[in-house]
Amino acid sequence: MAKLMVHRNILKSFSKLPSKVQKRVSELIEEFQHDPQSPAIGLHPLPGTMLDPKVRGVKKLPDGYRAIVIAPEKGDTYLLVHIDAHDKAYDWAKNKRFEVHGMTGVFQVFDAEEVQSVVQEAVPTQPSIPEYPLARLSDNDLFEAGVPKPLVPAVKSIRSDDGLEALSAYLPPDCRDVLFGLAAGMTLQQAIDEMLGVVAGPAEVAPESPGDFTKIQETPNFDLVLVAGEEELKQILEGTLEEWRIFLHPYQRKIVKWKTKGPMNITGSAGTGKTVALMHRAVYLARQLEDESARILVTTFTTNLSVTIKHHMQRLAPDVAGRIEVTNLHALARTICNRAGWKGRIAEDEELAQIWDEVWLSYSDELPLSKEEMQLEYELVIDPNGIDAEETYLGTVRSGRPRISRKQRKAAWPVFRAFQRGLKKRNLLTFEGAIHEARLAVLQGNFARYAHVLVDEVQDFSLEALRLIRAISPIDEGTPDPLCTVGDGHQRIYRTKIPMSRAGIDIRGRSRRLKINYRTSEQIRKFAQGILKGLEIDDLDGGIVTTVGDHSVFKGPEPMVEKCKTEKAEAEAIVAWVQMLMADYGLATHEICVTPRKPKIVTALSSAGIATFELKPREEDPGSDEAGIRVGTMKRIKGLEFRAVAMACAQKDDPMNQLDQAEIRHRCERYVAATRAREHLLVTTRST
Repeated sequence: MAKLMVHRNILKSFSKLPSKVQKRVSELIEEFQHDPQSPAIGLHPLPGTMLDPKVRGVKKLPDGYRAIVIAPEKGDTYLLVHIDAHDKAYDWAKNKRFEVHGMTGVFQVFDAEEVQSVVQEAVPTQPSIPEYPLARLSDNDLFEAGVPKPLVPAVKSIRSDDGLEALSAYLPPDCRDVLFGLAAGMTLQQAIDEMLGVVAGPAEVAPESPGDFTKIQETPNFDLVLVAGEEELKQILEGTLEEWRIFLHPYQRKIVKWKTKGPMNITGSAGTGKTVALMHRAVYLARQLEDESARILVTTFTTNLSVTIKHHMQRLAPDVAGRIEVTNLHALARTICNRAGWKGRIAEDEELAQIWDEVWLSYSDELPLSKEEMQLEYELVIDPNGIDAEETYLGTVRSGRPRISRKQRKAAWPVFRAFQRGLKKRNLLTFEGAIHEARLAVLQGNFARYAHVLVDEVQDFSLEALRLIRAISPIDEGTPDPLCTVGDGHQRIYRTKIPMSRAGIDIRGRSRRLKINYRTSEQIRKFAQGILKGLEIDDLDGGIVTTVGDHSVFKGPEPMVEKCKTEKAEAEAIVAWVQMLMADYGLATHEICVTPRKPKIVTALSSAGIATFELKPREEDPGSDEAGIRVGTMKRIKGLEFRAVAMACAQKDDPMNQLDQAEIRHRCERYVAATRAREHLLVTTRST
């Protein structure tokens, strides 16, 4: 039986086709499985008009539309790659080649004539760099990197990053990514491994000819999905197309199916698809479960992200979503404590303040530090590290805290114990205290471990939270794939850095980094990275992360920085920017976000007749179902994405106005905010 794989671009543009054409394409996909040569389909060659002889036209579409199908030279898999009006469809395919690469086995679409034209136009205008990495590679090296043979001369003529940038939009995505890695200084093997994720040897993936499609479903795949029939197409196209549900980069797919004997870790800067890989891995593991009672845990630091993931999981895999428990860290801790018999509750801020006031009455003349510093020491050291004994406190690592002597610690400990007794007397716990009690409950056998545990936002987990995660995962039971952690030190906005090894989570040799950014334009990615310039970002286990080879898959407008003298000027600048986006780019209000929420900006938008919608904790963004410019704190928009984001930073004391003096977590918070934007970014700063 013939198979039909559908190209990503067909699915992306499907909703724009006339309804009669959509209906007929769905029917054709079903008919194709039985007989691709059926007269009802109208598949026909186009001799003399196409550069690639594998190109076929499908004429049995309404309103004069045509589909472009690539027929195999070997095998029974056909590829539906384009649909358009008659002349436009054939013009699109006329000079293109549709080939499986002879070394990597990746299906590629390219126009060699177009690439050569871009090179001739762009390369002479770009400053040449002596010994540019790509210029040192042989023809064979470039072919091994995935460059189609007809494009090798054009690629060899590139002499600068600007030249590579100019050519990147015209290259097949697989070789483009590998070339970025090579240009950044990676070895050929590193670039292939980290950018393409190829694990099979050339003999296993190499086709007999460019039209050998027999292995196309098993080899690295960027843009094709096998569609079994009309019903499956309807499921894929249900609602808005979310490409993350259907397409994974080969390196993401490699991580999803990676079998490990211990904990594994995924890192990558914002927009590289870490959460997508985590969700697909959770589904993959759920489908492997043999025990009907076994469950998988997916947990996050923030409530908002857990709500989003839970919603996505239902759409991604409704067949196994019931076997995947999605919750945030603090809800998980409360659940464990409650099931273990705890009848108390989490303390409110007012109650914590009252307990501290009682402590100060008893120790007012004996404090080794100021009251403010004592409270910070408890909140940043004692509580998140689960410390309940003096000896433990004396020996703990106090990362990111001012140094205090052993004598001061000994003097401070009775104060901290008094505060803990005050909590216990009222049957209260802090959030971190609940995490500590939850860990003890698990260790005492009062809560069953999960079959697999997956953790997002792990950079914001405290030491005690990491210990809890270790306790509820089956690390010590010898089962495969016990724990998968996902995080990014660039986005640490709640914690100082804590190596996972301190919690007994050993990820040595089982850590991988995603480098390709799908969410934000290259211009926004570079701007956001600049916010953290000069900082050493950790790899979540004590090392320093490298951003070598990081790049985005698309370009956009340069971020705008608007200097404002007053709050009124800031509000006016943001309103004008929003109006420009709606008029010139056709953005809907729900696709634009302003952060943080400022009353003057909300009022100015309303006065201009533009609705706003406040993003609130523990509530999902309703998307296109509810209009309004999204407004919310920088912490609230973490995990979300918008086509455009305005960062309102015109207050004199905003960290964006003094980055070199700002705290790391404040710079990270602004990095997070900037990377929520896909195409457009505005930053208002203070005019001096």
